[in-house]
Amino acid sequence: MRQFKPLHLTEVVFFTRDGFIRLKDIQPYYVLGAVCRRCKSIGELDRKVLERRYGRDAMPADLSKRLKCRSCQNTRGNIIMVINQWPR
Repeated sequence: MRQFKPLHLTEVVFFTRDGFIRLKDIQPYYVLGAVCRRCKSIGELDRKVLERRYGRDAMPADLSKRLKCRSCQNTRGNIIMVINQWPR
């Protein structure tokens, strides 16, 4: 498996007219992940679960406040990023 450098969402997704990015604005071929600020671990997020639980209009910036690192249990400063792009 190839290693990918995580990209911030603003580098791959254009902001909408109101200045926010929502889950529905991110193309389905992007794999979402989270990066822990404390231990730098990267984990993959299940996009369908996020959309079912919080809706397609949920903003990743708001969802990142609810993340908890599985390695160090950190709940502060975690970021949702794009960790991979599936072939089209």
